[in-house]
Amino acid sequence: MPRKIVPKPCACGCGGITKGGKFIPGHDTRVYRAILQHIDGDVLDLKRIIEQTTDRTVVVEQD
Repeated sequence: MPRKIVPKPCACGCGGITKGGKFIPGHDTRVYRAILQHIDGDVLDLKRIIEQTTDRTVVVEQD
């Protein structure tokens, strides 16, 4: 039996409707960008904040 797809509002707050996921494709990037602007920093600043807040190291997988 196939999984039932339930459209829902996009989590970025744009007002759009997803096809069952949390975000419309690409809209998760809007959230990342807004967070980086909010902290007035870059990705490394965000990584540091997450590590301090969770007391866990963010592991970046190598290809």
